[in-house]
Amino acid sequence: METVVYGSYQLRSLYQPIFRVASDVLMPEGLEASMLPVLNFQPMGRETFLASIEPAAHAYVLLLSNLLHIGNCHHARHDNLSLHLPFESSMLCGEEAIEQLALTFARLAETGFPPSSLVCSVQNVESCEPKRFERILAVLGAAGVRLAADGFGVQGEAIDTVKRLQPSIVSVDGSWFRRVAEVDAALRLLREVIESLKGGGAEVLIKGLESPAHLLAALSVGADLVQGELLARPEEAGSIMDVRPLDIARIFRDPETVVVCLT
Repeated sequence: METVVYGSYQLRSLYQPIFRVASDVLMPEGLEASMLPVLNFQPMGRETFLASIEPAAHAYVLLLSNLLHIGNCHHARHDNLSLHLPFESSMLCGEEAIEQLALTFARLAETGFPPSSLVCSVQNVESCEPKRFERILAVLGAAGVRLAADGFGVQGEAIDTVKRLQPSIVSVDGSWFRRVAEVDAALRLLREVIESLKGGGAEVLIKGLESPAHLLAALSVGADLVQGELLARPEEAGSIMDVRPLDIARIFRDPETVVVCLT
């Protein structure tokens, strides 16, 4: 098991499953990795940790975190699933972006993880210098890495970002979607937007599902992929993660029960 030590913090890997909507079941599709900072043996919030370090070091720490997630991914024991890694604008728009991608690809090669199974989730890239960012996109495309436009719904330039990235996946922000799910008119509008995104060749992932009502709303607007604690909680690398297909009917059978993967 790998960890990163940065100052007084220890960084560990969390993975949360992503499921594909397939008729009457949800099929495991991928794992979304995230950082778990630990201070004095106590888990801390990601933003609390980042606020404690110099802003200039953020891109470097996020890179270390992603290299950690790649190294720990095999501990999830689901080698056939894709791996979704967060790539913030500081990692893709900075002067050292190419070098950082080279380290990422080297880590993939070292661990035997295929680049075609890696999904780079990007957000807030509107301010990136166009030529430099086009070069980054070309490098990712040549490596066979897929792109996901993350945070759809909370970004003011979300549609422009999608047009610029031409991503394989558009990820809808969970907190935003949960609010939309309560308004029928908003759901109808979102369905039209999702149909447009899918018409452009992107799959749509809806995150943050916490109740059967959220899943029902996601299915009603045509989500291809879904994720949330209703379906499976994030687990630390090394945990026994039981990722099996989920029967959709079972989730709706008892609306008061949160369905999670248990051993």
